[in-house]
Amino acid sequence: MKRHTVSLCIIARDEEATIGMAIKSVLALVDELIVVDTGSHDNTRIIAEGYGAKVFDVAWEDDFSAARNAALDQASGSWILVLDADEFLEPVRPVEFQRLLHDPAAAGYRLRLTGVGGGLTSAMTSRVRLFRNVPEVRYRYPIHERLAPALGAWAEQQNLLILDSDLAVVHERPDSERRSHRRERNQRILRRALADFPNEPYFPFRLACEGLSQMDGEVLPVAGLGAALVLLRTAWARVRAMDAATRSSLTWLPELGARLTSGLLAAGEVDEAAETINEIRNLAPDHPLVLLQSVAVDCALLPTLEGPGTKTRRAKVVARARRDLKTVMRSASQVGGSPVDSRVRELYPLRYQGELALLEGRVTEALGLFEKALSLDPAYSCGWLGLAECSRFAGDEKRALKLYLRTVTENDDNHRAWLRGRDLMLRLEFQDNAASWWRKVVEKFPEHPAVVANDPDHGRRGSAGPTSPVPVAN
Repeated sequence: MKRHTVSLCIIARDEEATIGMAIKSVLALVDELIVVDTGSHDNTRIIAEGYGAKVFDVAWEDDFSAARNAALDQASGSWILVLDADEFLEPVRPVEFQRLLHDPAAAGYRLRLTGVGGGLTSAMTSRVRLFRNVPEVRYRYPIHERLAPALGAWAEQQNLLILDSDLAVVHERPDSERRSHRRERNQRILRRALADFPNEPYFPFRLACEGLSQMDGEVLPVAGLGAALVLLRTAWARVRAMDAATRSSLTWLPELGARLTSGLLAAGEVDEAAETINEIRNLAPDHPLVLLQSVAVDCALLPTLEGPGTKTRRAKVVARARRDLKTVMRSASQVGGSPVDSRVRELYPLRYQGELALLEGRVTEALGLFEKALSLDPAYSCGWLGLAECSRFAGDEKRALKLYLRTVTENDDNHRAWLRGRDLMLRLEFQDNAASWWRKVVEKFPEHPAVVANDPDHGRRGSAGPTSPVPVAN
């Protein structure tokens, strides 16, 4: 079997701490090391050259595709493997790696990407990182750059396929300072991309995500939520204007729908959230993220149902939500070629099953579901909140109060726990404690509907707002 040659392509800037690890992980697999340096001031070049890499200086112009394509232009191997400087490839036998390259039907391969740590709390996705070296295949977009569209078009012309693989890339988590720097850089590039691609929905979607704060995939009503929703609505409007064939090619559409729906719920826009998720379900009917958000909308709608036929309507909503949760829990580990976070398939459905059981008054069943969730992740704050709600439903208010405290101790982004705990403190006439918890809500969640209803200008003003206890929506 004739050996295929492979070029490793990396772009880097001030990556002396990790680039050696990245290169070492593939030394036995590749024939050529190409490093594009976009302006390092540390020992990145020296370390890369020490491993035999060809290092090319390329001026940084806020364009990841330009830098990556500059690396691809220097590659002479018949295949290209792309890594970031803070990633490494998990061990694979060279013979198994070559076997992938000898598949005559393969134009390229998707590799699994995961963060350091693994396990239930490790989010995963997949990206095309290994592909044939042809001049027609280049990256597109200045940020969140994409190779798959160009590779897919070329593969279709050649009657080839983009295939999944068992190869896994591990990404080193950056420290807080680097995360902050990258966020500022990404926002700058995305704002420019909005002007350069005025009809493209991807960039308002990605810019919105840069500004969203989330807890377990749930959007939080913190400062900036309103601005993010404007961007998400813009992206969704542009998607809706596309023809059906183009929409079906958007692999990130389920995430857009989930984030927009979750953001609308966080802002108290339940009716719009319901309309949005119903439209998204027609486009991505079985995607776990979409189904989970549909269940979240149902849980928000159930307490609002009233009038003639309420019992029948509630039963239909609960039945639909339960069916959706079963579908999520039975879903494959990959959907549309992208791995699905195990928390989405295993942990989050237990939370919503527990909430549905509580809404129907089945406390014992709900208790068991929340306890099962905590057995999977003892730090899961929504599990502790569920136990608090069970205790409160059963009349054990003092235990409920302790569990609300445990919930915010595990994760102080759990705004429901702050509000529900504060509400119970008012009932028990712990006025000072209730006032303290309300101040926390106003400080951390200025765009929560309860805060906005009490002081509509607070979110825009960024002030501390009133501190006296007032009734809030639960």
